[in-house]
Amino acid sequence: MRNPGTIRFFLFLLSGYLASPAAAETSQERVALFLSGPDCSAQHQSIVAALTPISGVARVDPDSVPEHVLVDVSSGVVVPEDLLAAARRALPSAVSCQVEIMKSCISAGRSPAGR
Repeated sequence: MRNPGTIRFFLFLLSGYLASPAAAETSQERVALFLSGPDCSAQHQSIVAALTPISGVARVDPDSVPEHVLVDVSSGVVVPEDLLAAARRALPSAVSCQVEIMKSCISAGRSPAGR
């Protein structure tokens, strides 16, 4: 016979996990950064390396759309301007590459994080 205290304990743990904010699915949004300039293609790795560690960034995709870096983020955790600033800081001053936030919607398929 199983111990009722043990069963209650595991049910308590399970209910805490299900109610925790970490278990709830967070909404995602995609931010598109537009890259223009002759040196931008050589800077993809630097930009990806600068964006990836930012809290709230789920995925950085520099390959799906030419001249763009698509960034999937958790809504409300990071704002597009923070991504823009990080991308710009990643570029050496002598490089001819401009980074701007794309205001229109770009989709390169559904984010793997949202599947």
